[in-house]
Amino acid sequence: MTQTFNISGNGSFISNLMRGLFMGAATIGGLFLFAASAAFAFFVVAGLVVLGLIIFAFFWTRAKLFGRPFGPKAQFEAARKEMEAQMRSARPGSSGLDDNGPIIDAHRTPDGWSVDN
Repeated sequence: MTQTFNISGNGSFISNLMRGLFMGAATIGGLFLFAASAAFAFFVVAGLVVLGLIIFAFFWTRAKLFGRPFGPKAQFEAARKEMEAQMRSARPGSSGLDDNGPIIDAHRTPDGWSVDN
């Protein structure tokens, strides 16, 4: 024989009351777990932001104290200035321009290259 159970909620008043209390407690517990996990996630993200700010402040302060460039743009500019200084020192007495002035146009001719100043 097959035994059937009534799950439609047409039970007694006590069973309906207990079911309602259980559902209410489960809802409150679920909301509490949701709030706790959201608070945990918030503090993790806030901690990472604070840690990032501390690291940024450390490297920025170190760069300012020791006179080093900070960041890729500043490092590129410092390297460019250093390279220009090395090129000027390689040719003493020259400012990096040709003695006749800057080269405006250079083109190949049958006799070789022609340079217009």
